Amino acid sequence: MGQGTTFKVYLPVLKKQPAGEETLKQSLPSTPWQGSGTILLAEDEESVRLVTKAFLNKFGFTVLEAVNGKEALELYQRNAADITLVMTDMGMPIMDGYGLFHELKKLNPELPIIVSSGYGEAVVSSRLSIDKSAGLISKPYGPDQLREVLRKALVC
Repeated sequence: MGQGTTFKVYLPVLKKQPAGEETLKQSLPSTPWQGSGTILLAEDEESVRLVTKAFLNKFGFTVLEAVNGKEALELYQRNAADITLVMTDMGMPIMDGYGLFHELKKLNPELPIIVSSGYGEAVVSSRLSIDKSAGLISKPYGPDQLREVLRKALVC
């Protein structure tokens, strides 16, 4: 009792900003991009869905939620005129994100769809045709990454 191992971790102190960081800060807009419209969010993990919904609301969007691809497809069919973009997880029960992606593209080839996955971009890209009306974001992601993917998908 009272014995164990002690670790000390020493990290270097950053004395000045890395080259290019100041230039990057100056090139970013002073007001973060805001969107508008309705996003259909298909995500089976409740915690991920709630956090993503909060991000999307903060960015100016109204959110329709679905817990699987089948429910998302039904919501899209009932609300297609109002939906600006769809964001879907890949691994969901009943109908996965791959099936949802293909069904939505049959209904509306120009519909912007953001695919969210923890599988890695190469795996997802090999099974989907990611074009200018689609985006890809890897899990885990933060609000800045999500905002940038949304901006690119909606400004295309």
